[in-house]
Amino acid sequence: MQALADLKQLPAKLANARVFVLGDLMWDEYVRGDVSRISPEAPVAVLLAGSEDRTPGGAANVLKNLKDLRCKMGMLSIVGADENGLALHHELEKWGLGENLSLIRLADRPTTIKTRFMARNQQLLRVDRERAAAIDQKTEDAVITNFERMVGNFDAVILSDYDKGLLTRRVISEAIRIARQKKVFVAVDPQVKHFKQYGECDIMTPNEKEASEGIGRPFPANDHEVAEIAALIRRELKLNNLLITRSQRGMAYFNDKEAVYLPTVARDVFDVTGAGDTVISVYTAAICAGAGHVEAMMLSNIAGGIVVGKLGTATVTPQELLAELEHPMPDVRRVAL
Repeated sequence: MQALADLKQLPAKLANARVFVLGDLMWDEYVRGDVSRISPEAPVAVLLAGSEDRTPGGAANVLKNLKDLRCKMGMLSIVGADENGLALHHELEKWGLGENLSLIRLADRPTTIKTRFMARNQQLLRVDRERAAAIDQKTEDAVITNFERMVGNFDAVILSDYDKGLLTRRVISEAIRIARQKKVFVAVDPQVKHFKQYGECDIMTPNEKEASEGIGRPFPANDHEVAEIAALIRRELKLNNLLITRSQRGMAYFNDKEAVYLPTVARDVFDVTGAGDTVISVYTAAICAGAGHVEAMMLSNIAGGIVVGKLGTATVTPQELLAELEHPMPDVRRVAL
């Protein structure tokens, strides 16, 4: 196992990582207030709205994690040819991407907005405004052309799939082919719908539910069943590396030689929203910074433990990672395959 002293060098090196994001963008919108009565019109709560705010969401959650890790970032996605798409572009410009930002504006769909109505910290209702149909061939051509032009300037690409139409079978296969040709590391946060299309990526980070459903097996009850699922995924998708996140049971990493099991480091769990985005962002940035896969798993496990202790879609900073590394680390269990 990597010495803790060496792990402590990693957070400072993350700023050297150059990570590109190809994935579905949206606005995450929140209407917050208080509930004190039931409507006389129907048996539903009446929310007295006190504030409204919104933030870039979907693949932008990955981008925000990379931003807070101080990585060099790039982004390619689609938005609607509407005011919300323009506003999303302007907001991401403020994140310092410069010429490494490409948002293709489409007239055939609105910019996706997820609006959550919140009574204090309790979500009452979510309203989605979107058209999630797959993009057409002309748009695929534009996405693939822009991707090939941009991705060579980066060490890694994260495919962040929210199933909103951008990541079609053709876009996925071409993105992986182009990245491998340019020797760019490919990390995938998969959707079950597209699970088997992500063959030959460098790392995939499904949770247990996604992994079991993606390969057509029941939810795993123990380490042995997780290992069986991992073997099926790796064989069918031709993956050298696979990371399965396991909620309160931590993580499991698999390659040709071994399975590595790591308990969670979370002490308090308030909100798991966006934890998967943090895990894949930290893992990928760590690889770019020179870490091995087990080191990257350890650092991303720490990061996941930090963000689930925060409310809402949260991120982690290098300083928080370094502070957490001062605590005793859980024991890594390695099993030869």
